[in-house]
Amino acid sequence: MITTRSEIAVTSSTSPRMEFTLQDTGVFIGVIGSLVMLSGVAISIISKINKISFTVDGIQDALKLHATNAEKIKDLDKRLDIHLQDYVNYKDANLLSHNGLGNLIEHKWERSEEEFDAIKGSIKELQGFLHRNNDFKIRE
Repeated sequence: MITTRSEIAVTSSTSPRMEFTLQDTGVFIGVIGSLVMLSGVAISIISKINKISFTVDGIQDALKLHATNAEKIKDLDKRLDIHLQDYVNYKDANLLSHNGLGNLIEHKWERSEEEFDAIKGSIKELQGFLHRNNDFKIRE
């Protein structure tokens, strides 16, 4: 018996195709989601670092301002010391002048009292003389 067999040959001339299954799609979406999450975390870290950098720059500027203010205060303190010393010197000069005037006035007063005593003695002599010679009466 002769048997014949029929065969069908199929040749494909198309290029190889990529097939995506539901599992492949889930993995691909997971990878993309992870990349998005990692980039979000990286952006958050970078923004925080920039914020810290700006804060440090602000602190440096504030410290520079305080340093210049400290220099100004130091200069004002020196000027105040000069003015205080000038005041002390002025006060001492006035005090010396006042004490000198007080001593001068006291000295002049003592001389005046001596002169008044001498004049008083002369007046008493004159009154005694007038009383003896002319009946002059002394009123006080």
